[in-house]
Amino acid sequence: MAGLTTYPKSNQQASADVGYAILQAYVQGYLTNAQVVAATTAQDLIDAVNAAVVTPGGESFSQRNSIARALAVGKALGDLSDARVAAATSANDLALTYTWVNLDPNASVTGHLGVNLLP
Repeated sequence: MAGLTTYPKSNQQASADVGYAILQAYVQGYLTNAQVVAATTAQDLIDAVNAAVVTPGGESFSQRNSIARALAVGKALGDLSDARVAAATSANDLALTYTWVNLDPNASVTGHLGVNLLP
């Protein structure tokens, strides 16, 4: 199941932004597949992002904060409930299976990582 089907349009976009943040975290090295598999809560994911040591030149304080905030939004929305996080098998699985990002063909076809901004 993708992002929760009861979402109004505004929450669907917020859910997609959460998915983009997960994809960004993986591509930029803030989150690994092993960390996703080991995580049992959204807080585990946030802690992993905050503790990540990324390659020199890849570090961005604002991106790290945006990703962490997006994960918190995902928890609040229900996309990153404990059951969903615990069931995820990779970062792509977490993003594309449990958020609305799967409805954007650019996310999986072109590797588009969406916006890096959440209010």
